[in-house]
Amino acid sequence: MDKRTGRNEYDRHWKRVIHSLFEDFVAFFSPGLYEMIDWDKPPDDLDKEFQKLNPDGKSRDREADGLFKVYLKDGSEQWILVHIEVQGWKDTGFAERMFQYFYRIFDAYDKKIFALVIYTEDYSETYTPPRYEYNFFGTKLNYEYNVYKIAEQDENELLQSTNPFAFVILATKKALYGKTAAQPTKLELKKQLLRVLAVMKDRLQLDKKDLLTLFIFMDHMIKLESQYQQEFNQEIKNWEGGTMITYEDELKQEARKEGREEGREEGKREGRQEEKIEITRNLIKLGIPLDFIKKATGLSEKKVLEIKEKLEKE
Repeated sequence: MDKRTGRNEYDRHWKRVIHSLFEDFVAFFSPGLYEMIDWDKPPDDLDKEFQKLNPDGKSRDREADGLFKVYLKDGSEQWILVHIEVQGWKDTGFAERMFQYFYRIFDAYDKKIFALVIYTEDYSETYTPPRYEYNFFGTKLNYEYNVYKIAEQDENELLQSTNPFAFVILATKKALYGKTAAQPTKLELKKQLLRVLAVMKDRLQLDKKDLLTLFIFMDHMIKLESQYQQEFNQEIKNWEGGTMITYEDELKQEARKEGREEGREEGKREGRQEEKIEITRNLIKLGIPLDFIKKATGLSEKKVLEIKEKLEKE
């Protein structure tokens, strides 16, 4: 799995858990806003519209950002927009992009906006400013947004929380801790999270759907090699204390769904690769310089030379 594919998969699971637990998500990050919203009116997902507002092409593969329309309790037609960004890698132009999103969303909808950035990595304060500042010969701008840093959260507070989304934060924090850890350590982290989830299930009376959502998110945040994953799966079946989280049919269905999604993505990548190879063959036949071919197709020099060698043997 290449870096971009891994990042897109990470984004996809974050986006899924936000969509599935959106009401809990808002209550966790902004209790005041939560109390103002009329939850009898389902929020509208403006994902397709949001993608059209993308400031630049660099983030076109991002899937964890999102825009939701929610309605307020005051009974009027007034509604607000919830803009979410999950940031797990360095992007030096991120603060500027947040402002670009703001003015494009505001220009498109002319509604109040709640903007939140969730940092899933442990970055320095200089990299995670909660604002974008502009100053040019007296023309000034200061745009501030909400920032939440998972690495700085207290695990005990998360464990005591009555909001299911606290488990999402805890699982991400554990995954960050185990990012460079050996497989046995990662396995132990997943076992710890499974025990936490079992307790949370009973304490918060989680329904089957929410429990499965949290379990799948945790399972994807900490990846294990085959033998360790098998041991973890056995831990699920032989749950200590008599509590079992086994929903195997749902898990198998989810795995099949993941397989189909990854299969479609793989098919798209293979199609693009074949197209690049065919273009490279044609350019070589025309005598186009190799440096130009590399830039035009994005293929490595080694790959271009390999294609050229095969073409010469035909």
